[in-house]
Amino acid sequence: MIYLDNNATTPLDPLVFEEMRRIYMMGPLNPSSIHHLGKKAKEIILNSRDQIAGFFDVFPNELYFTSSSTESLSTVILGHVRAKNVRKILSTKIEHNAVDALLKKLSLEGIQISYLPVGMEGSPSLESIEKALSPDLELVVLSSVYSETGAMIDIEGISELLYKRNIPLIIDATAHIGKAPFVVHRGISAFTLSAHKFHGPQGIGLFFARKNFPFHPLLIGGHQEMQRRAGTENVAGIVGLAKALDLIDPSHFSFMKGLKTVLLDSVSSLGSLNGRGEIVSNTFNMTFDTCDAETLMIRLDQKGVFVSMGSACSSGSIEPSRVLLEMGLQRNEARSSLRFSVSRKNSLEEMQAAARLIREELCGCAL
Repeated sequence: MIYLDNNATTPLDPLVFEEMRRIYMMGPLNPSSIHHLGKKAKEIILNSRDQIAGFFDVFPNELYFTSSSTESLSTVILGHVRAKNVRKILSTKIEHNAVDALLKKLSLEGIQISYLPVGMEGSPSLESIEKALSPDLELVVLSSVYSETGAMIDIEGISELLYKRNIPLIIDATAHIGKAPFVVHRGISAFTLSAHKFHGPQGIGLFFARKNFPFHPLLIGGHQEMQRRAGTENVAGIVGLAKALDLIDPSHFSFMKGLKTVLLDSVSSLGSLNGRGEIVSNTFNMTFDTCDAETLMIRLDQKGVFVSMGSACSSGSIEPSRVLLEMGLQRNEARSSLRFSVSRKNSLEEMQAAARLIREELCGCAL
């Protein structure tokens, strides 16, 4: 098995599993209970929150645990819109469905959504954002890395621009954490992540929101998470998230880039790369002119090579990727494009084997 769909989810690190197993073996832990086990659970969460705050160099009470990045995005976007009666938002049409669907819903409620151009670069430029700023703009929502192509934004430049204009910036960092250094620049008002994208468990997410960033809770009915997210906390998941972050090392980024380069160099003559700007360490998206992506993906699947046609949350759709279409690809080109995403769990031998199998399957595939 050669797993090259790590932007969809990553294998759980055994060290993370052991940390979670240790928590499960402690017995039933509900942080809201006032007995010994409840107090122990609360202490575990406080320690994890402190650990994560240290990783990002933020205050512990600016971090909130959720079930996923999707929930986190709904909370900070919808919550801020409700809290401040936001009427105009700036974003792109290549955001993850968790953002795109929510913005479409808000537009139906009369909120103006403006979209930045992305083009073949695969991400909005600092110049395009500066040109789009207007006196009535109240919120900007962007991904720091676009998961289908790996294209990165100039997060430092954009956040500084918006900080000086006093415009809140929400960052979807789901495809960023664990693949490149992430700095919480002063212009970032909030950001979100999911643990399963960097070898943590599924079902646990997190968002950061500055103390001066107002938002109404999405889930109500309990006092948990500083009364900003109701529901019994996932203690083992929180510990797993903290451990997965702790295991991230800068050397992983160069290692993944090396693996990606080996695979990309081996197949680059067989297609064209999608995304011309700065690309994150582990991802590339390629159009293969001689084979439609679904056929090639199935052929590779049968050989034990697992890749993707795009975001896992929209993989049930038979339509070509809207991200690639918004970038300027023709429908037939988008239908012939695959995403490859490696992780630190992959090996050089896997890249060499995958390249060989891709070449073999392309020889037997024709549009």
